[in-house]
Amino acid sequence: MSQNATELFDENFNELTPSEFFRKNKQMLGFTGKIRSLTIVFHELITNSFDAAEEAGILPEISIDLKRVDKEHYILTHSDNGPGIPEDYIMKVYCTMFAGSKFRNIQSRGQQGLGCSGCVLLSQMTTGEPARVISCYEENGELKGVNMKFKMDVKKNKGMLMEKEYIKPEHTGVCIQLHFKDVSYSLSEQGAFEYIRRTMIANPHAKITFRDPSGHKYIFKRAAEIVPVLPKEVLPHPKGVSADDILFMAKHTDKRRYKSMLTTSLSRMSNKRVAEIEEMTGIDMNKRPKDMKWAEAEAIVDSFQKMKFMAPPSNGLIPIGSEQIEKGMKQILKPEFVATLTRKPVTYKGGVSFIVEAGIAYGGDAGRIVNEQRKSEIMRFANRVPLTFDQGSCAITEALKSIDWKRYGLKDLDNTPLTLFVNLISTQVPYLSTGKQSISPEPEIVHEIRQSTMKLARKLQKHIRSKKAAKEKAMRSKVFEDLLPVIIEESAKLGETSVPEYTQVLAKVTKRALAELLGEKVEEEEVEEEEDALIMEELDEFGYAVDEENSSLNSSKDFDDLEIDEEE
Repeated sequence: MSQNATELFDENFNELTPSEFFRKNKQMLGFTGKIRSLTIVFHELITNSFDAAEEAGILPEISIDLKRVDKEHYILTHSDNGPGIPEDYIMKVYCTMFAGSKFRNIQSRGQQGLGCSGCVLLSQMTTGEPARVISCYEENGELKGVNMKFKMDVKKNKGMLMEKEYIKPEHTGVCIQLHFKDVSYSLSEQGAFEYIRRTMIANPHAKITFRDPSGHKYIFKRAAEIVPVLPKEVLPHPKGVSADDILFMAKHTDKRRYKSMLTTSLSRMSNKRVAEIEEMTGIDMNKRPKDMKWAEAEAIVDSFQKMKFMAPPSNGLIPIGSEQIEKGMKQILKPEFVATLTRKPVTYKGGVSFIVEAGIAYGGDAGRIVNEQRKSEIMRFANRVPLTFDQGSCAITEALKSIDWKRYGLKDLDNTPLTLFVNLISTQVPYLSTGKQSISPEPEIVHEIRQSTMKLARKLQKHIRSKKAAKEKAMRSKVFEDLLPVIIEESAKLGETSVPEYTQVLAKVTKRALAELLGEKVEEEEVEEEEDALIMEELDEFGYAVDEENSSLNSSKDFDDLEIDEEE
């Protein structure tokens, strides 16, 4: 029996809340694969803690405890020292999709209002267990604390409170505990531990303490004591808006004229510019914005493309800074050579500002270990956040792979102990998907990455050349030192005398003689004191220091193959 349109729609037409949609499409949140899913959870919780602490002017300090209950079943406890979340906002933060404080044209680690709620959703979908949050915050000069247990109502896109208890806090901060199944902890390049390691390179002002499922405790110490300067919200640039953007501004502005709307809603827009637009389009700029038509919005945008504007203001972009990047790379990688730089702000698509930061680390712990051999690695970041997946399709990878590394003395890049660091700073990072793991290869972005990296590569080339020259000099010195004793002994025989004691002065004499032979200036040897700095401390389940030989990081196996020693 056939059905008419009304019957079909009455029977089949439904509406989905954002929570329902992502419950059916969790891969759009980045939750694909067991290792990746757990890493994304770490990413979302860490970035939210960082943003909250920095906005409050606090040096971030995070503690993460990952306990294994059963195979692929974990309990994650994440706590921070941020400003906390007021009671009325807790379930909105963790249970409402597309809710948050980051929907502004501002540089931010998170941009979509999906991170925390996505983690709660994944926990609920895989275990059925509720989330538990302890939030301690200051209100009207008084410290308040609340312990809440809740679930997400996906039909209503909001939280369902199960338990609530008020507590007396000692300091501000948030602690969340979630259960997860069908996830996996791994020491691989895409695993949670590597994510923390890379996070510390781009955020040397933070401290993270991590206890892994085997009970081992890792303390990533702070390398800088400066809270990053907060970025400022910037107005859209005329070159970067569409007709729809202009029409949306017009319908939601509180201004009474086109003129005032344009000058207050767009950067680099003055009354003189508005007069030029009026002359080009013939549109009366004293009209009410709410009366704007689509054709007028299109005409205004077309006039923008014909006009020359100053580049967008860059005071809304706050880079890490070359010095801080160098501190982070030295802290974690301990390289024999490191070079960093921060480029000047430029734009892509005519009106979106961005800054590229780059670093190169060579030798030491730089690179990644594959079959007991160090190979090159690429560390990609966007607004200080590590991008650990979808590397092949990323603008950063494309730019770095397009460089002819042989020109810089690296004949076999893959087998070189080298770490390439690139961080993209922007209010609008052009991600390729909602997973935010890959950057669109915009020509301007690729060009900037290439230019910055090649400049650092030239410095590395000089280092490699000087290292090679020093090695050759040492070889010449060794030959000289080997021949001199023979000459002394043979001379003693010819003079029919005993061989004098020469070993004490041999080193000094040969050094001076070799320098004179090579026409170099003879300088007194300076003794440099080395600082034995503990950059990352590893503790076992009992709190004792773990030496390098017994470190869990030396194993090439994933966690699933390791023996578990549960903490008592």
